Amino acid sequence: MNTLKRERLVDELVEAYIDWRETCARLNDAYRSWACETGSRGRVAFELYTAALDAEERAAAVYAGLVRRADELPWSEDPPARPTGGSAGGVGWQ
Repeated sequence: MNTLKRERLVDELVEAYIDWRETCARLNDAYRSWACETGSRGRVAFELYTAALDAEERAAAVYAGLVRRADELPWSEDPPARPTGGSAGGVGWQ
């Protein structure tokens, strides 16, 4: 994978993370609102809370998918380092 594609993926990861964290904040606000309401207002607040919970779940799934994609990528054009002959403390790395 070339450097430009990696940079785009990192940009997508950052944007998805920010979106997820903002969605978490909205979820927290919705929960607080629901916790303070009673009666018919409480039912409306609960519906808003469940909608915020669904939105957070979707944002988390998008972020998790991008993290999985990034985890599968080689992040260097260089071949992996190979162990070298022993040093007194164990295996050395090139």
